[in-house]
Amino acid sequence: MKKSPPRVNRRPNPITEFLPEEKLRILLVGLVFLAGFLILAGRLFAVQIQSGEEHREKISRQSIRRIRIPARRGKIYTSDYKLLAGNSASCNLVFYPEEMRFNRRQKSIDYMMEAADALGRAIGRENPLSADSINRHLNTRPGLPLTVFTRLTPRETARALEVSRSYRGVDIEADETRIYPEGKLAAHLVGYTRFESPRQAPDRSDFFYYVPDLVGRAGIEAAFDRLPGTGKEAPEGSPEAPLGLRGLPGYSLVQVDHLGFIRQTLIDKIEPRHGNNVILTLDSKAQEIAESVLAGRRGAFVLLDADNGDVLAAASTPSYDLTLFSPVIRADYYRQLTSSPDRPLVNRAFSGNYTPGSILKPLVALAFLNAGVSPNAVTFCDGSTPIGNAQIKCASWRSGGHGPVDMVGALARSCNDYMIEHALKTGRQPIADELESAGIGRPTGVELSENRGTFPSEANNRRIHRTPWTAFDTALLSIGQGIVTVSPLQAAVYTAALAKDGRIWKPHLVARIVDSFGNTVHERSPEQVSRLDTNPESLAIVRRGMFEVVNTSHGGGRKAAVDGLEIYGKTGSAEVGSGAGRKLTTWFICFTAWRGRTYAAAVMVEDGTFGGLDCAPLAAEFFRRWLDPQQAASPAGTVGQSDITHLSSPQAGSSGNAE
Repeated sequence: MKKSPPRVNRRPNPITEFLPEEKLRILLVGLVFLAGFLILAGRLFAVQIQSGEEHREKISRQSIRRIRIPARRGKIYTSDYKLLAGNSASCNLVFYPEEMRFNRRQKSIDYMMEAADALGRAIGRENPLSADSINRHLNTRPGLPLTVFTRLTPRETARALEVSRSYRGVDIEADETRIYPEGKLAAHLVGYTRFESPRQAPDRSDFFYYVPDLVGRAGIEAAFDRLPGTGKEAPEGSPEAPLGLRGLPGYSLVQVDHLGFIRQTLIDKIEPRHGNNVILTLDSKAQEIAESVLAGRRGAFVLLDADNGDVLAAASTPSYDLTLFSPVIRADYYRQLTSSPDRPLVNRAFSGNYTPGSILKPLVALAFLNAGVSPNAVTFCDGSTPIGNAQIKCASWRSGGHGPVDMVGALARSCNDYMIEHALKTGRQPIADELESAGIGRPTGVELSENRGTFPSEANNRRIHRTPWTAFDTALLSIGQGIVTVSPLQAAVYTAALAKDGRIWKPHLVARIVDSFGNTVHERSPEQVSRLDTNPESLAIVRRGMFEVVNTSHGGGRKAAVDGLEIYGKTGSAEVGSGAGRKLTTWFICFTAWRGRTYAAAVMVEDGTFGGLDCAPLAAEFFRRWLDPQQAASPAGTVGQSDITHLSSPQAGSSGNAE
């Protein structure tokens, strides 16, 4: 007999008891939807309320573009307001991509190429665009106009306007180009510009579309790109920062669509602060004449106002043509400049480094006087001085020497024997002290880059020649040879000190800086940096010797004489190199006074023959043309005439050669 399975007592389910199964399913689905809505509402609250400001800022960044507007660069003038560097308004033909686009990218590119071809044929130029260049512009700068043709002539502009009516999105825009209207004049001083690389620009991250500035790369263009040495601590780029030639950029805010094309200008333009104008100390006539007298030579000419150190002329030849540097220097011209053995890019006036030769002798004579040498002491010059196993010749050695000479006669005839004999007695130190007071071996402080020269110290001698200082080195130093070197600017600076009361001025090339409204922003003031280690009596003796260099029949610089002017000078011819490669660097330093002002000059010619033949005539031609004393109504001034002591000099045996 089968047993029935045990009966299981199940507890009744209250839900199934009161709700049908279908209603239960609906309730569960409703609860799921309710939970989803609650989550969505919470998320919307977080996005729209809690993070709303953050998202609005992100949306704004995606649709608003900040476009940089460069400031107009300041101008460079001479002291008599001849324009050396400025800006010229020119016309460029541009395309506005947002007005020339179609639904397909390729169709937009084809349309732009067609327009560029037609416009190029109309104005007689080749189409500079390519499909790749257009595509690259649309990818990287769709909100900016695409420049097609630059620097249109008036005729080209008229033809382009006529043809542009057939194409939308074509316009003529004004643009500014850096110009150098005087070409080669003062090229080494003015310098040149280049467009700044956006990658290196400190404010690149401030703008979505970056239109770069022109920045100085050489000369005043570089040195005063920003205003140096004002002492103002405002950060660069701030409204309080002092401006140089480069101004402070403006900007515009524009609204773009999702492809980057401009849809609406939000802020039309925030005007830039334009750059300031630089007024140089240069006299344009003096600069022109200095460059013309040096033409065809490798050399330099520096003219200073001896009363305050202003640089009135600083010529370096050969030079280069700044008109070929703008807007972009031609590659073939730049290769020509960099490969030339004449090194036309070098500013010989400031950056040249030359052995001075006998133009150092006025300073050496001051050192002798400081050491107690009597100006009346006589040395017999027989044409050479033996030092150990060597001999140093005087320029008069072929004629048997100068004979008996005192200090004034030695300066007038540039006698080596006299200088060497007294240098061996006094030693190196008095000469070194005098040269140090004259600024030899240290920068002058001029606003542009310069060569500091070489100071004749024992340490430098060991560094250069790896030998200790000897009597032979002292002998060479006394005649401006050996390790001592100077720039033409340094020579002019100490010549100015000899002309006046021994003060060494800091040479200035920039007189003042003015803003676009004519207000003075910065003005130089004369700066004395040191004083020659001497006294008025010693200066008078040296000046007398320099007077005889030019104004006597036995003076080596007599070819520098100019009727109506009283010129004081000193010639120099320094040997450089050795053997077959030996050459001469020839010099003439001088000073003169005219109508209450005193002027000091240094002339240097490379690979010359004799300072009295190569350089002294150039100085005479310069002063004759610049001051024109024969045509002037008033007579020439004199320099310290009452301070010059006329010494009775023994008659030299021979006028000899002044070098």
